[in-house]
Amino acid sequence: MAKQIKNAIVSALIVYIALKTGVHLEYIAASAVAGGVWTTFAVTLIGGVIGKMTSKGINAAGANFDSKFTSRAAIEPRKLIYGECRVGGTFVHMQTTGVDNYLLHLVVAVAGHEIEDLVSVRLNDKNLGVSTSTINGSTVYTCTDSDYTNTENDNNFGSGRLLRYTFQDGSQTAVDGFMNAQLNTMGTSDKFLGVSYVYMQMVFDTEKFGGGLPSLSFNVKGKKCFDPRDNSTAFTNNPALHIRDFLSNTQYGLKAKNSEINDTTNAGGFASAANICEQNVTLADGSTTEKRYTSNGFSNFSATGSGIIEGLLSSMAGKLSYVNGQFCVFAGASQTPSLTIIDDELLAPVNISTNPNAGNLFNSIKPIYVDSSEEFTAADAEVYQDSTFLNADTPSGESTANYVKQMESQLPFTVTNTMAQRLGRIALKSQRQTTSLSVLVSLKFMRCQPNDWVYMTNERLGYSQKVFEVIAVNLELIESEQVPIMAVRLDLKEVAASVFNFATSDYTTGQSEGSDVTIGSYAVTAPSNLALAQQTNKEGVTTKVDIKASWTNNSSDKVTLTEVAYKLSTDSAFTSDFTVGKGVAVALLPNVVVGKTYNVKARHIDVNGVTSAYTSVVNIAIAAPTDAPAVPTNLSASTGQAFNILVSWVNSSSADLKATKIYRRTANTTPTDDTYLVETIYGLNGKVTSTLFGTQDGLTAGTTYYFWVRSVNQSDVHSAFVGSASGNFTNVSAGEIVDGAITTVKLAADAVTNAKIAVNAIQGDVIAAGAIVEAKLGVDAVTNAKLADNAVNTAQIVSSAISAAKIATGAVTNTKLGTDAVTNAKLADNAVQTAQIATDAITTAKIANDAITADLVAANAITTTKIANDAISTAKISANAITANEINANAVTADKIIANAITTAKINAGAITTAKIDAGAITADTIATNAITAVKIIADAVTADKVAANAIVANNIQANAITSEKIIADAITTAKIDAGAITADTIATNAITAVKIRADAITSDKIVANAITSAKIVTGAIIAGKLAADSIVASNIQANAITAAKINADAVTADKVAANAIVAANIVGGTITATQMAADSIGADQIAANAVTADAIAAGTITATEIASNTITGTQINVDTLNVKSFDNVSSTIVSHVTAGTKFPLARDGQTYIQRTGTYTGSNASFVPVTITQVRDNAGYVAIFSGVLGNVSGGRVQYSLNNSTWVNANGNTNIYWSAGTYRGYTYVYAGQITTLSASQSIVYWRVYFSGAYNHTQLSLNVMMDNTR
Repeated sequence: MAKQIKNAIVSALIVYIALKTGVHLEYIAASAVAGGVWTTFAVTLIGGVIGKMTSKGINAAGANFDSKFTSRAAIEPRKLIYGECRVGGTFVHMQTTGVDNYLLHLVVAVAGHEIEDLVSVRLNDKNLGVSTSTINGSTVYTCTDSDYTNTENDNNFGSGRLLRYTFQDGSQTAVDGFMNAQLNTMGTSDKFLGVSYVYMQMVFDTEKFGGGLPSLSFNVKGKKCFDPRDNSTAFTNNPALHIRDFLSNTQYGLKAKNSEINDTTNAGGFASAANICEQNVTLADGSTTEKRYTSNGFSNFSATGSGIIEGLLSSMAGKLSYVNGQFCVFAGASQTPSLTIIDDELLAPVNISTNPNAGNLFNSIKPIYVDSSEEFTAADAEVYQDSTFLNADTPSGESTANYVKQMESQLPFTVTNTMAQRLGRIALKSQRQTTSLSVLVSLKFMRCQPNDWVYMTNERLGYSQKVFEVIAVNLELIESEQVPIMAVRLDLKEVAASVFNFATSDYTTGQSEGSDVTIGSYAVTAPSNLALAQQTNKEGVTTKVDIKASWTNNSSDKVTLTEVAYKLSTDSAFTSDFTVGKGVAVALLPNVVVGKTYNVKARHIDVNGVTSAYTSVVNIAIAAPTDAPAVPTNLSASTGQAFNILVSWVNSSSADLKATKIYRRTANTTPTDDTYLVETIYGLNGKVTSTLFGTQDGLTAGTTYYFWVRSVNQSDVHSAFVGSASGNFTNVSAGEIVDGAITTVKLAADAVTNAKIAVNAIQGDVIAAGAIVEAKLGVDAVTNAKLADNAVNTAQIVSSAISAAKIATGAVTNTKLGTDAVTNAKLADNAVQTAQIATDAITTAKIANDAITADLVAANAITTTKIANDAISTAKISANAITANEINANAVTADKIIANAITTAKINAGAITTAKIDAGAITADTIATNAITAVKIIADAVTADKVAANAIVANNIQANAITSEKIIADAITTAKIDAGAITADTIATNAITAVKIRADAITSDKIVANAITSAKIVTGAIIAGKLAADSIVASNIQANAITAAKINADAVTADKVAANAIVAANIVGGTITATQMAADSIGADQIAANAVTADAIAAGTITATEIASNTITGTQINVDTLNVKSFDNVSSTIVSHVTAGTKFPLARDGQTYIQRTGTYTGSNASFVPVTITQVRDNAGYVAIFSGVLGNVSGGRVQYSLNNSTWVNANGNTNIYWSAGTYRGYTYVYAGQITTLSASQSIVYWRVYFSGAYNHTQLSLNVMMDNTR
């Protein structure tokens, strides 16, 4: 029985704590342990990166340290880019077109999402200079660098340009117009939606590009991210916003809902972390600033989520947690502790641990980052060595040089040296904070969450306000004399504000000249005798050229690495380097380019991370290897054949043959280079090969041409020239052509030119229908004699083809004109004369607006008989066109004037006199805005019936125009008076009486301060209806003016009383009862010190009789006063009720638990059955279901009285989870069973899945309350 009572109490405590603290019940997991209920509430950090990253982080973000070149693979994940960085793309399409396949087309995917901008394209580690133009609706960027310009290449894009490209940022909804026009394999459906990409064209040129594809990379500004601070979405390099984007993104991220993300400016909120990241910090010069933290780098869609988050957190010394159903993030910064743990709050001894081995600690650090100033290549920040740490690690009497221990901090999303230095020091100092505590405290500390800072004061440990960081918060159930008590377990780690403090003097420019902080200055000697040599290697049949670098190491045993840096002689900076280990004195620089010159230098790095100076730069020019391929054989060229010369040969026998080059000249002089190269043919070694040359190549029949060939291997090494072989070809004469032999299929496109056509050769029977189009006709080719009768109809005439010069005089008759054919644009100026107009031909519909002006109408030409009724409308008459001279006397009668025809522009100034206006003719619609001015109105003309309602507004009334005699009695109402219009000067003496004042009209802003004195107020005049809300403020009330009799019942509410206004002297004894006090109104500040003492409460006074039902709830109980020891003497024989001789216990419970080694998948099944006996009618229940769920489409907790008919437990909570990933969830149901008969005392419980389910473990705990 005691166990049952205990379990019921535990269940109540679980629900109570959840309600009291706001913690979601799904994060309180309940399971059966050792026959009882063990409840654990756990809130811990998901991740934090201060210092070294795990393998997941390196795998996800480590590519930022590598070379960034575009590559091709069968399956390649899309890139995810945050901030600004350099990336290599992915080839998604490659194709060659043109004669001899001279043009290479590349489609390169840059990122799998929309990006802000493509900053630049890099080819062979050089940013391309470009010019822009618009082709097919696309912006085309053409490379203008001399390195990729060759005016001797006939296939260039103009001015010798060999490379051009277009770019789409990922927001495109249509195919790239330029790409679609250039690539016949790309259609309108190839939009690459949601992908940012580059379409590039490169002209084949061995001199500029060599024999292979150049290295290609891109400098880009990456993803646009949502910012909760202003609800905007824009490009950013803020790491907090990058993490938020990844958490919430449904395409590549963790698919978190907005409700699962803490976007507040409170600690842990993403807005707060974003603000910290954007704080400006001052650099070493004391004036330059940069943001505290930024993130700039890339990963890919297939990387693990934890790895990507780890990489981003490394850029802000950040931590991520999941608390109360929300993700929280913290940027590396100091904070003020909010709570203090003292000895009296400890419920158990403190568990303390420190790092057991000082050898595990580091005293120096080398941050590795990606340097944006060196085109985003990996770089080492200056090594920082902490003298305090080093001295502490060095035994007395020993040399500190022997105890230097250096850590590396990898920062793949950090791109500045200064930021890397700050993050490095944070990492080094953080790992020296070695003390960890585990403390058991009261429920007061449930408010703590990971990354909060708290003070610890403990006499035994010697702590006074020592600062610790909260690592984890767990809710534990402990027992005291078999009575359950809830407590909080805090895992803490020491921390200090100094970890995150960084002064301008802390920046360093390095130790390359040897500033050792503990033993003084020293310099590391550089390596000597650096020498370079060209080396040829074979990879299969392919020859590769490397540079072999060798040197002499210095004699110091402290040297652990040698760094070799190299670049092309044409580059401005050394952008590539690699290191070799201790004692190594030789290295290979692989796959260099023939014909290029390279610069190389080297330096040593010692055990402290101190670097030597570089050696002098040594240069080497790469020459072609000497192992040239074998020459082609059996070269021949045909002579006397029609139309073409056939050139044939046998390819080189060399295994590494790449291609055969063909050269052509009209002089029999052997070429010396590729100037006369006409074709390059790729093929197998030893294969017979041929090609044709003729008029299609610009050759002339009867001319002798000379041909040479030579081989080129995979290393672009050429053989000697072979040749020459001479050949020619002939044309075909008319006598050799059989009649009718030339058909359409025999003629090439554009083969029939004017020079090829004899006079009168083209007859009707040889012209195909529709064959003669505009482009085929010469100038003036179509004459009258060439046209058959009725040959030209509408379909044959191009729009605007018929001009005045093409029309014979009198040719256009009425029968030749189509309906509406004559438009304004077709008529020449002055073309329409009297003779051309038929009687009554000009109707209203034929006259354009404003077409008839005064100068076009003869005097007296328009008479009444000429004007059709309503024919002349306002739109047909030019302004001032009809004057008195043009109008016959009395010609304008009412029926001649169309409604609304007379506008302001048609009326002469002063034309309208009183006699001209009919009674009632002037209505509101006929008067223009502001037309009626003072001079236009006769005295007393404006009477009440003439003015429309609300017509007179303030700007219509002249100052002082309204006098008392102009205003009718009761005319002035509240709505007619402008705010503030009535001043003291405008009110006649005694004009405002009580009946004139509307209730609530006089508000506090209408009364001059102190204007209303006691003498001005009639006794009883101020009643509730005359007071506007909030009109009486403190300055209007005379001291002691408000007595009890003046206050209406319930008039004084909380918002009417000033802070601290009620003192003891104002309160009548016994006046304030429970109904007058707001919840929580009397707190510690309101109770006098020591006012409530133990002797004030009589012993045994408060019994169950004095406590009303449902009076004491969780709101009234302070968790620190909860003491369940009063249950110590509860007898196990106490029962709730006796029904029909059956004794029912106070409570019953049951539990079932399933643990699976793998996942379990299925549908429509029930699990974890629980059977509870000795249940009384009207029993209450609390059922707690916990499970680790994958995909679950629906389920409920159910109970049955007969194990066959099942009822859903109360709670309306459907078990549902469809994210695919496994998460722990808990659902709580509570209700009452009212259908048990006297003989029935068994209740069956189960969890039923009505659809698909996927889980690894399930548990069901049910508590039954028989006391109801």
